[in-house]
Amino acid sequence: APRPTPRQLTEHLLVDGLGLGLCLDCVTMSGTCALTFQIECIATKPGEAVFVVGSAPEIGAWDAGKAVPCLTSTKVYPNWTSQTVTLPANAGKIEFKVLVQAADGKSPASARWEGGPNRCLSIPEGKGGLVQLSASCSWGLPEVTYRTKMDGATVGGGQGLPPAPTPAPAPAPEEAKKGQEPKKVVDSMMPRLETGVHFGLEEFVDESGDSLGPLENASSSNLLRKASRNHSQTMAERMQRRSSRHLCINNDGMLNSDMSRVPSMMLIDASELEEDTKKYTEEVEKLERDSLNIMQRRMPSGSLLEKMEEVIGSADKDSIVLLQGFNWESWRAGAGDWYSVIGKSVDKFKHVGVTDIWLPPPSSSVAPQGYLPSQLFNLDGSKYGTQASLETLIKTLHENGIRAIADIVVNHRCGDKQDSQGRWNQFTSGMENRPSFAGVMDWGGWAITLGDTYSDGTGEHAPGKYDGKFDAAPDIDHANQKVQQSIAIWLRWLQLQVGFDGWRFDFVKGYSAEFVGLYCKKSAPAWAVGELWGDMQYDDNGLAANQDRHRQEITNWVNSTDKQSTAFDFTTKGILQEACKNCQYWRLKDANGKPPGLIGWMPKYAVTFIDNHDTGSTQRHWPFPDDKVLVGYAYICTHPGIPALFWDHVMDWGENVRNQIADLLRVRRESGIPVDAPVNIIRADADSYVAEIGSPAALRVALGPRHAGDADGSYWEQGPQGKDYRVWIHKKPAPTPPPAPPPAKSSDAKSPVHSSPKGGAKAETLPDVSFPDITVDGVKLTPAKLKAMSKQEVEQLVGKLEPLLNASKLAKALKK
Repeated sequence: APRPTPRQLTEHLLVDGLGLGLCLDCVTMSGTCALTFQIECIATKPGEAVFVVGSAPEIGAWDAGKAVPCLTSTKVYPNWTSQTVTLPANAGKIEFKVLVQAADGKSPASARWEGGPNRCLSIPEGKGGLVQLSASCSWGLPEVTYRTKMDGATVGGGQGLPPAPTPAPAPAPEEAKKGQEPKKVVDSMMPRLETGVHFGLEEFVDESGDSLGPLENASSSNLLRKASRNHSQTMAERMQRRSSRHLCINNDGMLNSDMSRVPSMMLIDASELEEDTKKYTEEVEKLERDSLNIMQRRMPSGSLLEKMEEVIGSADKDSIVLLQGFNWESWRAGAGDWYSVIGKSVDKFKHVGVTDIWLPPPSSSVAPQGYLPSQLFNLDGSKYGTQASLETLIKTLHENGIRAIADIVVNHRCGDKQDSQGRWNQFTSGMENRPSFAGVMDWGGWAITLGDTYSDGTGEHAPGKYDGKFDAAPDIDHANQKVQQSIAIWLRWLQLQVGFDGWRFDFVKGYSAEFVGLYCKKSAPAWAVGELWGDMQYDDNGLAANQDRHRQEITNWVNSTDKQSTAFDFTTKGILQEACKNCQYWRLKDANGKPPGLIGWMPKYAVTFIDNHDTGSTQRHWPFPDDKVLVGYAYICTHPGIPALFWDHVMDWGENVRNQIADLLRVRRESGIPVDAPVNIIRADADSYVAEIGSPAALRVALGPRHAGDADGSYWEQGPQGKDYRVWIHKKPAPTPPPAPPPAKSSDAKSPVHSSPKGGAKAETLPDVSFPDITVDGVKLTPAKLKAMSKQEVEQLVGKLEPLLNASKLAKALKK
């Protein structure tokens, strides 16, 4: 029988997630198999290399000291290629694993073996022919792909594939001329291959006429996709259905594995696809974080930050709703696992409209609340729960579209050891399982500002001129570059290892704002907020009417961070609670007719709030009046800025309060109130405040005991209301009546007859309209199309065009 031609070569590839390896030329000899391994591995450290060891004596007989070494280079890393191993062609099935050890192979006892079951590979019987075998796999993943060449013919496959079928040779010319069916001949040089466990996946034959090219090299992005599919059981099971996919071949004859993994859009449920896509995206993001976490101490910080920005992204300030996910007693209430308490309430957060949750300080701390941190990498020492519990919580939050904000306490740090003079100024990191982090956060007295009680005089800088003092713990010198580098590494670790998305910086008046900006630039959070709690101005009558100096300090701080961070609007907090407590709503309008807090000057950088763990909770250092809390939320949920909610109000004050807050946030969201929405203050008297928010006005709010009167019913409709507050929502425009069919023609042209609907009323017809053709959202709109639109379509069109019309009228009026 003639030998098979390239047109008849058979190729098998595992459709669900196999890595693709590079088929290199191997040295071959009669009656033997020349085997080469292609390994993709990013688990090595400097001075280490990848090795392959297995059951056959030629690959070490499970002795790490005799393992087969693999080589790489800067151009092809993380791909490793082994030296060629010569095996008897009748070696049968062999097992192997990948390990990492010192490149010289002299320390087998310290080798790191990959987990999981052994990989299996069947050595084909050459029957005297020449056999070349190239096996490809990725560290930590069980699949194996292979390419076999037997006397010029190539067969591919993978662990978990069915045996390869034997192709029939091309018909002889004589048979072709006679139109006879060619005889099916089995070629002894193309035996069926056995390679591990078999799944019932499709087989196909390449009949493109093109010779098979080399298998493509697996990129790191492919590795992430492979791992994601491996860990998504639901996705994998659906993808293995025979009826849900096609096998797609490129022009070069190779399997397009990406296209072949895509289910047919005609055979899948759209809702299932959306759910799978969401899970797939979340898993890929997690895998990308994991990959960057491994590489962060080996990559230039600039390249690392670029990748982190792609993974974490930035938050849309227009849509952020922050919830403080704890109070002063949560460490006690959680009985050692507050993270689980939060995780059980995710559905309630989603109901309220929360997009971000501010979690408590995660590190080991001298104080149980977390604000006297010591070993910053030691998350198992926290009173709120273990690192594993925290990572589980953040994973749950991410699955529900909620970001996790870490409480960053770096103004001060408690030493966990004493120096020779008995001062607690020796710091250890708490990191025990990452050798590449050795020395990070291991500080001495040199990291403390000069003049501090805990200083040993070896520091570099004194506190800044405007730095606030915190006497309970050593004051950290943020001007020291080693300190800066350590904190940046720690922040990136919190993002990449633990999963945090953003930062809340504690006690920022204790160190310069420029360092907050630096730490944001070195970690690329989705967003950040700082706690600058300064003193407000008072006079003989209590809180002074003008608090411009107070909000100017916050404005200066934001600008000094290079606008890398927002700030809690303590100015609005102080003025609002004074207005509500003493019925002094005149306070809510400054001399320029704007809101008197930071939201009146820098709304994009203002995070408004009612209470937190310091001002409220069991500490109550500066509490909002309990009976006016909902009035306060009616203000911050309708006005510009980023609204922040307190755990006690949302979770501990009952379902009624939670639902009222949720209603306020709902109308904010549905009305499209942006973070910098303009505010038109109509009235600000002692007992009444009325304002309209948005341009054009989308919300109207009234605060105070005096009835605000009824709003214009043609423009406003009633929204949420409660004791001392009312909210109105801009009415949606009344729908235009749908066009009626034209009247029936009568033979008497002078007396046209109109058909009447039931009840005797005459049917109304839409008069002819005329206007130049316009384009709306990329669709050309003509008078004929307008008349043919349904009621719902016309409503949508009016909703799109009305803001433009109103703005045009306003512009026209202003230019008179």
